[in-house]
Amino acid sequence: MRSTRGWAAVVVMAVAALSAGCAGSTSGPSAPGTMSAPATAGATPAGLPSGITELGPAVPVAAQGWTLAVAPFKEAGASSGEVPADWAVLRTTATFTNTSDRITLLPDTALTVRYGPLGRQAVPVKDQTLSGLPAHDAATKVAPGASYTAEIGVAVPPQGLGQRVTVTAEATQEGMAEADDLFFEGTLPGSATSSSGSPEPTGTTPASPGPLLPFGAWSPAGLRISPITLGPDKDGKRTATADLTVTNGDPRPRPGLGVTLRVMTGAGLTDAATVTPSLDYPDAPIAPSRSATVTVRFTLPSSAVPGPVTVEALDHGDRITFSGTLS
Repeated sequence: MRSTRGWAAVVVMAVAALSAGCAGSTSGPSAPGTMSAPATAGATPAGLPSGITELGPAVPVAAQGWTLAVAPFKEAGASSGEVPADWAVLRTTATFTNTSDRITLLPDTALTVRYGPLGRQAVPVKDQTLSGLPAHDAATKVAPGASYTAEIGVAVPPQGLGQRVTVTAEATQEGMAEADDLFFEGTLPGSATSSSGSPEPTGTTPASPGPLLPFGAWSPAGLRISPITLGPDKDGKRTATADLTVTNGDPRPRPGLGVTLRVMTGAGLTDAATVTPSLDYPDAPIAPSRSATVTVRFTLPSSAVPGPVTVEALDHGDRITFSGTLS
């Protein structure tokens, strides 16, 4: 079950990822242009993987007594909240309906919005009109048959417009120890502009055979590490960032990333950093047949640049090795 869910922490993490240094990067081929899409088991009539509902209709929370409907996203215009420059602000509503015959507390709910084939997280936005969900200790009461609607705001970069959006709702009902995972999916309004950059890689086909994968390639199990971006030299060290993408090929939700990265430099594979990244909270679920991406931050010695770098990913017992060159 989740441990922390602070909206502010999510905003800080997402904005920090946006402002990562760009003084240098690892070399390595991009993911293949033609790749097979992740497997989708038991597709619904709407063409979605089993366990994911299209935006709009209400669905029951698993323990019953409530339904939840997440509306399609609309453009929200300007916001007084903290929004990265040039990003679009979008809004949706989350409507909880008490289907029981008694007054009940609103489920304690965490909402996560991911967009695009890699499942990048949208930045939550809260202001006077986009109030978001109530705090977990608000003890909001809802009468039998009545509904509670929350205005949810998020910001996405220009290249996120028009892309697939997946909303994860982890709802814990009154008296229940475990949360129920609900997934909703649709398309964001608008369309990406021609200046938004090249399309992001999709699918799970590895870029090349062999035990070493170049950065940007996919492992057979659907794990990808982007080329490493370097910050400026400071006191003999350089900050480094890379995107880690994990694909959930299981028909059930995947609880968190569950991946540890070991970064090594040079031909001698000198240990430089060990990182265990997490989503907005450590065990946030990944939807079935969908991906989630986080930006990983670490530090490398300046003496390792230029030179080879190797990253070993430990994924639930599997060891996957990526390599490239720092420049």
